[in-house]
Amino acid sequence: MVTIRFEEVIQRFHGRTIFGPIQAELASGRIVAVTGQNGSGKSTLLKLAAHLLLPTAGRVVVMADGRELVGDSLRRRLAMVTPELRFYPRLTARGNMDFLLGLRGRALDETAYQALLERVGLREKEIGTAFAGEFSTGMRQRLKLAVLLASGADIWLLDEPGANLDAAGRKLILREARQAADEGRLVCWATNDEREEAAADAAIKLAGH
Repeated sequence: MVTIRFEEVIQRFHGRTIFGPIQAELASGRIVAVTGQNGSGKSTLLKLAAHLLLPTAGRVVVMADGRELVGDSLRRRLAMVTPELRFYPRLTARGNMDFLLGLRGRALDETAYQALLERVGLREKEIGTAFAGEFSTGMRQRLKLAVLLASGADIWLLDEPGANLDAAGRKLILREARQAADEGRLVCWATNDEREEAAADAAIKLAGH
């Protein structure tokens, strides 16, 4: 059982309150949507959940099986996909995946790699030895999903996961997220997409200030 608990969290930047106080708990086995207008702090909330930012006030506590996760123990259990995630443009899809998974101490053999490409709708004949810098935005988004699936993480934090994807790609995201939640993972995404909001089991609505 994995949970992320926001305890009266307030976030301010340069004296301006972005949101808060927020009291909420996210639990494994569910998809939670973080919604709100642009600038309301959706991406910031995900960064707080990942401990990439510290709240101005309050606490963000991540627990797994009765033990608090911090530092390396949290990083091993968590994966985050954001628009800021960039692939090395002069590496192939395989090169990027090997590098990113290697940071987590993980690796894929060729059979697993090919199966993963097929799962996310990437074709070897299309990407082959091409560099990631030559990929379309949709192809890069699918490659991000492949890295996420291979990460083995229990916590998925996704910022606008359906962005730059066609209808088939958005359905793929919804399907994989639901499967992940059904398998006991905690899935939280920041979104303004009505379909992603409707697919969630719960929502945190940020009003902005």
